[in-house]
Amino acid sequence: MVNGRRFPVCCYCGACAAFIPDFKKYKDEEIVFDKGCGGTVSKGFCFGFCPRSFAACRLCEGECPRMEYGVCDFSPCASGHEERILGHYKEIISARATDKGLREVGQDGSVITAMLCEALRSGIIDAAVVATRTEDWRAEPFVATTPEEVLRGKGPKYTACPSVLGVWEAIDRGYEKIAMVGTGCNVEAVRRLQALHDSALELDRVKLLIGLFGTEAFWHRDLVAFLSEREGINIRDVERFYVSKGDFIVVTEEKEFIIPTKDLDPCVRDTCRVCEDFSSQLADVSAGSSGSPVGWTSLIIRTQVGEELVNVSDSAEIIETRELDAKGIEKMGKFAFNKKDRNYGMIREQMEICSACLTNPYSFTLYRDMRRGV
Repeated sequence: MVNGRRFPVCCYCGACAAFIPDFKKYKDEEIVFDKGCGGTVSKGFCFGFCPRSFAACRLCEGECPRMEYGVCDFSPCASGHEERILGHYKEIISARATDKGLREVGQDGSVITAMLCEALRSGIIDAAVVATRTEDWRAEPFVATTPEEVLRGKGPKYTACPSVLGVWEAIDRGYEKIAMVGTGCNVEAVRRLQALHDSALELDRVKLLIGLFGTEAFWHRDLVAFLSEREGINIRDVERFYVSKGDFIVVTEEKEFIIPTKDLDPCVRDTCRVCEDFSSQLADVSAGSSGSPVGWTSLIIRTQVGEELVNVSDSAEIIETRELDAKGIEKMGKFAFNKKDRNYGMIREQMEICSACLTNPYSFTLYRDMRRGV
C-alpha cells in the first residue's frame, strides 16, 4: 500500500469471477483489489490461473492445451521457452471479409466478425463471447448465438473487457461449443483454467480462442476524463475509435479528432505495462492489423482448430486470403519484440514487490517514483 492506496496489476479478465461471490462490486472500477476470500475459500486456487500472478507455468504440468507442437510457448514460463518472437504457428496470412458492407462497419477487414458468423452457421461453435459496449463505451462481454448478434461486437473498444466472465455465462447457459474473442490476457486466463484439468469447470466446452494483437488498453475512467478535458468530447457522442499511423482517432457525428497515441500514456492500464504478449500467443488464431495492408487483417494460425476456422471461412467465400510477405511478418515481429523489451524491466520490478497471492501489490510506476524520490 502506498499513501493509503492500493494499485494492483489486475487485468480485469473476469477469470476469478466464479470464485469471488462479490466480484460484481469491482465492475465499475475495472479492477480486483483483493481476491476476496483471503485464501480460505479458494486456498490459492485463483493464483494458479490469474494471468498476472507471475506464477510458474501451470500449463507445463501434464498435458498443456498448447502443446500441439511439442514445446510450450507460454512466454512467462520458467520451464518452457519461446522459439519465435510471435509464438509458435502454422502459417501467417492476410485476410479480409468479402462483404464490403461488413468491412465498412468493422475494423481492419472485419475478418474476426466474418469468421465467427460462419463458425455459427456451419456448427463449428454454438456460442461466441465477444466484447460489446455501453453508451459510454464501457466494454462488456456478450454471448452471441447468431450471426446478427455477433455484429454487436464489431469494432475495437480500447478498454479492458472481462471476457472470461462471458465464458462462464455461456457455460452456465448450456452451450457446448464456445468461442471467445479476447486480448492476450483473456486468452491466457482461459488456457490456465483449462490446464487445471478440473472437470467441474467444464472448460472443455471452450473450443476456439481468437486472440487480438495489442500493445495496451486504457482505463475507462481516465480515457473518458482525458477526452472531455482535453478535446471537449462527450464519450456518449463518440461513434468509433481507431488507431492509424501512431494516432488515436476519435470519430463523432460532427468531426474526427486526431490525438497522438503517446499523449494517452497516462490513461494506460498498469497491467499493460507488465505484459509481454503482443500477439496473443496462446490463441488458436491471432488477429490484428500489424503487418498487413490497410483494410486487411494479419492472421497467425497457430492450431488445427484455428486452421479449420480459416479454411471453412475461406471455402465458403466469407473471407478472402492472401500471402503475407516476409516484410509484413518482420514488422509484426518488431512490434512484438518492442513490447517485450519495453516491459521486461517493469515485470522484474513488479515481481519483486508483489505479495505471494497478489492481493496487495504496489503500483510499479508509483513505487518506482517513490524509491527515486520523485
